[in-house]
Amino acid sequence: MRMTTAFSEQLSEQWLLERTYHAHLHSGKELSVPEFTEAMKKVSNFYVPVSTWQEISQEEAYDSYEQGTPVLLYGEHSWQHLKGASGAWRPNKNMRAIIYGNTWEQPESVSGIEYAVCYQNPKRGRFSNEPWRTWFSSETDLLFDGGVRSAITFLVPSTQFPFTTHYTVVTSDGHVSEYPGRVEAIEGFQASPPLELSYGIQGQTVLFPHFCYYHEVLCPSGVYRLEFFGPRMDEPGYRVAEVALV
Repeated sequence: MRMTTAFSEQLSEQWLLERTYHAHLHSGKELSVPEFTEAMKKVSNFYVPVSTWQEISQEEAYDSYEQGTPVLLYGEHSWQHLKGASGAWRPNKNMRAIIYGNTWEQPESVSGIEYAVCYQNPKRGRFSNEPWRTWFSSETDLLFDGGVRSAITFLVPSTQFPFTTHYTVVTSDGHVSEYPGRVEAIEGFQASPPLELSYGIQGQTVLFPHFCYYHEVLCPSGVYRLEFFGPRMDEPGYRVAEVALV
């Protein structure tokens, strides 16, 4: 953790487009940005379009959730290998030379921390990463009744920007179709055949359809697209034409 300056709308937009996550704690410090960001990016089946969070009490989290505000639950689990425990299979010296090009054996981690997050949105449902499901799933029914006060940090959005979720399929011939949900888009993608183009004696080129899942976020400086599956899913958010979000 480190000390940080006060969050602002401008910083929230910047961090959102950079795809990083930040969280202020009651102590005045901030959660480790790399670990927090990595945990948030591994939330299953959903990308959380909120970049800045602030810690609140368990009671405040319950009231906020009842009023329709998303709540983020954060926890850490420390692990350590027991002495004498059998480890996972690792390549021998000759196999390491084939795989890595050298025979140096990387030391195996004997301890570490897993960062667990669970995003609860009254309108969209609950989404979590694997460490949360492994170490905190048995406590989910006690989240707001005082049973896990010492184990979980409760966070609410510091700044939120309106957004819409989109699922599109670009067919092999370039036609773009938008679908109401993920299931329908996958079905449309699976029904889109590849396109073979012949170039005489030069051979053939095969064009394949593309599945794209993204959010369009209304920020103070404009409308931006954040792709989570598609040709630009590894890039920062980019600006698109000004459109009305519904």
